[in-house]
Amino acid sequence: MARAYTGVFLPGNDGHALWAAGWAGFEAKWKELSKSGLRLHSISVSVENNVPQFIGTYRAGTGGHALWVANWASFEAKWKELSEQGLRLVSIAVYEVNGTAMYAGAFLPGNDGYALWVANWASFEAKWKELSKNGLRLVCVSAAVIGGTPQYAGVFRTGSGGHALWAAPWNSFDAKWKELSAQGLRLVSVDTFQQGRTRMWVGAYLPGQGGHGLWAGQDWESFTARWHEWSQQGLRLVDTAGSKHPCTANALNQVVMPTGTYNYFVTGHSDVYHWPVQDTTGATRYARLSHLMAVEPFLTLPFSDPDVKRSGIWRYGDGGWHHAGDYSQGDATFEVRASAAGTVVHVGWDQWSGNTVIVSHDVNGVSDAYRTMYMHLRDGADHDADAAWNDTMTAGWISASDLAAYKTHLLETGNTQDPATRDLDSAHWGTNAQTIPVSVGQQVARGEQLAWAGNTGPGGKKGSGGPNTHLHIFWTRRDTDGQFYFYDPYGVYSTPDNYAAGVTDATSGPCVRYPVGWKGGKPQYP
Repeated sequence: MARAYTGVFLPGNDGHALWAAGWAGFEAKWKELSKSGLRLHSISVSVENNVPQFIGTYRAGTGGHALWVANWASFEAKWKELSEQGLRLVSIAVYEVNGTAMYAGAFLPGNDGYALWVANWASFEAKWKELSKNGLRLVCVSAAVIGGTPQYAGVFRTGSGGHALWAAPWNSFDAKWKELSAQGLRLVSVDTFQQGRTRMWVGAYLPGQGGHGLWAGQDWESFTARWHEWSQQGLRLVDTAGSKHPCTANALNQVVMPTGTYNYFVTGHSDVYHWPVQDTTGATRYARLSHLMAVEPFLTLPFSDPDVKRSGIWRYGDGGWHHAGDYSQGDATFEVRASAAGTVVHVGWDQWSGNTVIVSHDVNGVSDAYRTMYMHLRDGADHDADAAWNDTMTAGWISASDLAAYKTHLLETGNTQDPATRDLDSAHWGTNAQTIPVSVGQQVARGEQLAWAGNTGPGGKKGSGGPNTHLHIFWTRRDTDGQFYFYDPYGVYSTPDNYAAGVTDATSGPCVRYPVGWKGGKPQYP
């Protein structure tokens, strides 16, 4: 299902956990983490197709605690019962399933004043003002459309000092969050719901200082990546909100492949290029947001021929992981051009991808901030035929099966090991006139020709069959650790069906979840 997640972060250095699941899995994890010295501090619920998902944040803790999910009559009765036993409701979630209003709550030890109020906005706001005057503060707020009408639920505890409540569409909500944060208030609870065509956000504020964060409307992969990153920086997730993501489910959560690794070593080149992962030391892989969220728009398309089409980008059509872009026009070659001005830092034969040109780009005053890597290029038929035998076929790291398939391709296209007996098929190998016209250290302008597209190494073509003439291009950015990481300039990070149809169509919409790298926000010819 296409779910989105929002989280509020405040300072903390204690043990913590995050868990999202259906009820059975959520309850089981609650019991497990409770035994491990963690306590459920916040709970939220999102519903899609009448299927609820429970999201919980956990912090280190001891003593009594409880979790209760029920209709209002049962929930209110349990709230009263547990309150008399020295527990206090610390978090509530209101939601609707099959036309029935449901309530989920987390309880922790406490002996202070408290209150619970569930009502429409006018009544809720009035009660908030009344209880605030009586020394209570709103510590948790939840909202959902129940029976077609927004309903708000609030947990109040003894408190003093500044406070605020704000409900609005996102732009206003985000602006108020920034305004109140600058005034020494911190968002402590958040929720969101869809009201007609408008998504509404509601938040409760209390006094606070130090680091804080809000990460809103993200898919699970992005949300957990931020949670992991900010947790390492001394922040703790204190509340969450779930909602329906406006993008299709099959486009989400595809930045990081679930198994294996992907780091590219170019033959004869000193640098390594990495898949965008923060941390691979644990069982869970997290997207590298410091890299993905910092991509800048400076690129144009690496060709000017309007007959060239886009195929696989971050992932292939069959679901395989690509981490790059492919462009082709059937079997025909085309001129490969620089996507931006820069300096050529590598020209050579890569044992897997064939002829490769790498261009370094200075962007916004940062030297060597980005590199574009152009692969499967032609550099003269005779040169490429020799390199195929002398460099690739002798590469000890390529599997025997891949080398065998590549040898089949060589022999079937007239590329025998003995140059004297060769009869190269120009559809595969091009001509001796199709060479790489640039050299290392050369400054190139945007749109300047770098090479001709081909299928030179086994990464471009192996086995029997017709040509696979295309440009394979890696887009990379240097992150704060000095290493280069792959990115998708379309901001989609998915299979081809989730991208705009046309090569120069605007890159926009809810599936564009990360910054776009195209100049002007859309791919265009140089």
